Amino acid sequence: MEESAPQPPLHNHPGYQPQPQSPLPDSPAHGDRNSLPEQPLPKPPGHGDPKSQPRPRLEKPPAYRDPHFKPPPGPQRKAVLPPSFQPRPKRRRRFCRVCCCTFCIIFLIIFLVLVIAAAAFYLLYDPALPAFRLSSFRVPMLNVSNGNDGAYLDADTTARVEVRNRSGKMSWHFGKSKVSVSADDGNLSLGSSTVAGFVVEHKGLAQVKAATKVRKLALEDRQMRKLKGKVESKALTPTVEIQTKTSVGLQGWKSPSIAVTIVCGGVTMRRLENGDPPLCSITLLKW
Repeated sequence: MEESAPQPPLHNHPGYQPQPQSPLPDSPAHGDRNSLPEQPLPKPPGHGDPKSQPRPRLEKPPAYRDPHFKPPPGPQRKAVLPPSFQPRPKRRRRFCRVCCCTFCIIFLIIFLVLVIAAAAFYLLYDPALPAFRLSSFRVPMLNVSNGNDGAYLDADTTARVEVRNRSGKMSWHFGKSKVSVSADDGNLSLGSSTVAGFVVEHKGLAQVKAATKVRKLALEDRQMRKLKGKVESKALTPTVEIQTKTSVGLQGWKSPSIAVTIVCGGVTMRRLENGDPPLCSITLLKW
């Protein structure tokens, strides 16, 4: 075999530049690694001391809230009121106002129409209640008898009541009437009777005659002593009460009937004979 020519050294090369070499620390050879002693690792502080060992961290329950924790202030929100406290829309207020004003205007118009109609009716027909007067009162028979158990009265009376219609265009219709006669401020009953219905035309006059009688009416001693003397001296004060129903007739139209009570009295028989008849009182809707 042919031997190769030896290579010339590199430092003999014209462009060669030696590289500086850093000094290596004194270290044992690679083959002597096991001959060095192992250095122990540093231990953490408190190693081996049970008191200095860190305690395990307790986990907080899911609903735990730190009492010292203050949440950051959030954005301010307006309080939500319940529906009953919430302001109503303006449309409802306007609607209520319109309804109230309309009702008031309609009511005012109806009231004015009624007032005008009543005034026109009064001017055209001149309505007026009839006038009642007790024109006469007589006692054809009076007998006071004494019995074993007291005094008794037998008496007949006749009363006339005058009815005058003061209206010029209205007529008054009276139904069946009950006439009661009493004396001594109503403490002594002299009987009652029934009178048939009658009509009083406009500007007309009617006479109501009622004859009553009483038999075997027990009297007190005080009444027995005074009654006969009062009748003879015409100092007896009778009271005539008429209970009836009346209606108004106007140009063929007749109104519904209403109950009325007429009471006449307050004067003595002597004043009645002298032509001083008293006016009677009229009470509507009373029996």
